This record gives sequence, structure tokens and C-alpha cells, in this order.
Amino acid sequence: MKKMRIIAPYIKKRTVMKKNLRRFVGGTLLLIATACGKNNTDPDPTPDPEPGVDPTPEIVVRDLSANGTSNCYIILQTGACSFDATVKGNGAATEGLDAPEKMSPDSAALVWETSKGMITDVKLKDGTISFKAGDVNGNALIAAYSADKRVIWSWDIWFQEENVKTVTAKTGYEVMNMNLGAMTSAFGSAPDVKPYGLLYQWGRKDPFPSAPSLTGNEKTQPVPVYGPDGTEVKITYSLWSSVENNTIEYSIANPTKCLSNYAQYNTSRDWLKASDSNDALWGNPKGGERNSDNNYVNKGSKSFYDPCPVGYRVPPADVFRTFTTTGGYTQDPSSFDVVDVNGDGVIDAKDYNYGWSFNMKEGSLFFPAAARYDGSYAMLMGSKSGLWGSYWGNSPAKSYNEKTSGFGFCVLAFMNEAAGTSVSATASAGRADAYSIRCIKE
Repeated sequence: MKKMRIIAPYIKKRTVMKKNLRRFVGGTLLLIATACGKNNTDPDPTPDPEPGVDPTPEIVVRDLSANGTSNCYIILQTGACSFDATVKGNGAATEGLDAPEKMSPDSAALVWETSKGMITDVKLKDGTISFKAGDVNGNALIAAYSADKRVIWSWDIWFQEENVKTVTAKTGYEVMNMNLGAMTSAFGSAPDVKPYGLLYQWGRKDPFPSAPSLTGNEKTQPVPVYGPDGTEVKITYSLWSSVENNTIEYSIANPTKCLSNYAQYNTSRDWLKASDSNDALWGNPKGGERNSDNNYVNKGSKSFYDPCPVGYRVPPADVFRTFTTTGGYTQDPSSFDVVDVNGDGVIDAKDYNYGWSFNMKEGSLFFPAAARYDGSYAMLMGSKSGLWGSYWGNSPAKSYNEKTSGFGFCVLAFMNEAAGTSVSATASAGRADAYSIRCIKE
């Protein structure tokens, strides 16, 4: 206590002296500032930042590849994003495919976007592509280029209006609730093409935009897409008279070109020239094989050409076998495992709404009829949008006539036309056709 009595007055005296000193200095500075202000009619309005305070706000960049690389990245909000541009797809080795070598791109740029202003400020630095996502939803294709301006790889950026989730099928697979590239899982009060998503040639990673309307005319143009300057980018096709350029390398370098099989249609339905045909592109080269119980035993795994986002892959052959009571093709609506939408107790065309709502383990999922690109002409067959639905699986398929090659497994195909209604849970189709994809969880 005695010590406290000695120290306290000393502290108080020093405090008073400090206050007097601050008053003197402050008054002196005020006089100086006032005097200076008389001759300075335009003082500097920007004050110096406080010591230790950074005047520039930190920009948070979301690393889309933090949990793995893929050929498609989902973005959930606006702002700065980045991803690893040195890895092709997931970079994985799968049956029939060695792991790809890493890339060293020279530059990067936006190829197309479905909504103007969706993607801006695309840059490449130290093997990482960065960009800014605007406040409009859609899909965009970003490419990495070599020094000679050749596309060496490209990625789909998918910004949905409705976030994806999964629903369990009766076969046990966890299925994405919307088509790959779709904006919504089902039609709203006014049906539009938002649930259609993107279309893919079998084995290719790059998407093509689907029909611009619920129904359309033969050989119509797809949904318009735009380049970085806002001008429309045309989706083109390869020569019908030759398959010389129909190689994997050519497809990668030309992501806006649908490859025609017209020149080899009678012998191969592949978009690749027949000599380059590859059953392993989507990670399941033996997927079409069945056991003695007629079940598909090969599930495959995600390859580096797989177009699905991180954590998802193209489904194997048996994913939707419960969508018909036959496990395959039927024209009998009573054999469709679909929702009785109008509640009349009968399954028929009245329950069809530009697609079917198929029953799942719990609830249902809507599968729209998003049309297709015809593999012969490499053009969108718009007259079939709303009427034809086709969905790829990850495995090859046998020819239905034993004379042609180049078929892929179609895990779901249906039609609803004046000529009749049908659903198939196991079908084969030419790989040059571009169909929808419904991804499953890895």
C-alpha cells in the first residue's frame, strides 16, 4: 500500500503534463493548417491511411478445383473464381486409358457463354485460370491455348438457377436432379428450355447448346451463344464427305464443332473415324457385358474425358433399368414407371409434359425431351425437342444389325409422337449423336 501512495501521484503528474503537451502541439498545428489554408484553395481530400490499415480490400478468389479437377465446374455465386489449368479432366487413369500428361498452357480465353456478361476477365497465370462470374446464370466454355493459339483443353462453367442435389434411384444410384448444364430441374409455371441442359457426342467432354424452344423445325440452330465481345458464336459441323479430321485431337482443338459421321455412316456410327474408335473414352469399355442373370456387371469409373463436374460421372448401363417394368424397351404406357401427373389413375400421354417424371426410390425426377444432334448431319434436330429424349451412359454398345460399329449405350430413350409412345431403359445409339447426360455421384 505504501508503494501505491508513492507511485500514484507521480503517474497523475505525468498524465497532466502529457495532456498539456498535446494541447500545445495540437494548437500549434491548427494555426499552421489555418495559415496554409489561406493560400490553398484545393487541399488534398484523400487522407493518409491509418498506420497498419490496408486501404485495398482483399479479393477472395474461390478455387473451384480445391476438391478435385474436372471438365465441368459448378459455380454457386458471383465473384472471382479460379481452377487448375494444368490437369486434363480429373487426370486419372482408367481401364483402356493412361493418365494424361499435365499441360502448360500459354493463354486462356472465353470461347462462348449462353448469357452475355456471365464470364469476364479470363486470365492465365502460373497454370491457373481465373475469371469473374457475373450475376447472370448460364453455361460458358473457357479454353486454354498453346503458344500458336490452338485450343489444348476446355472447361464448362455451369451456373444454375437452382442448385443441384441428388435423388436415389430404385437401382441404388444417387442421380443428379437435373440434366448436365440445365438451369432448373423441371419446368416452371410457363414451360421453357431451362431444364434441357447441354448435349454431348458420346465420349466427348465438350458440350453443345440444346434447342432454343420447346419445339422447333428440322435442322434448327441451337440456343445462341456469345463470345467475349458479345457477338454470336456459331456451332459448326465437320465435313460430311470425309472423316479425315475426325480424331480426338481434332475434337479437343475444335470444341464448337459437332463431328459428322455421314462419310462412314454405313460402316460406323462413331464421330471418330472408325480406325480411331475408342470404347474407353468415358471409363467403362466393358460396360455393355451382361452376366448369366442378364445383369450389367461393369460400372466403370470416371475418365479424364468425362464431362460431369467434380464428384459426379456419366452413369453405367443399368442406372435406369427400373424406368420400365421390362427393364428395357416398351410401347405400353402401363409399363412405364412414371408419375400419374394428372391423377386419373391411368398412365398415358396425358402424363407427358415435354418429358416424363419417373419414379425414384423416394419421390420422382423429371427427364425432359431435349432433342439431339443428328450424327450424320451434325445438326440439332429441333423438330424433336419436346418429343424425343435420349440420355447417354458411359459404355459402348453392340450394333443392332451386326453390320455397323461405333455405338454407345443409351441408358434412357423415349418418344411421344402421334405415331406412338415408347420408353427404353436399355438402348444403343450412334456415338456421333449428341444426347443429354444425367450424372450420378461417384
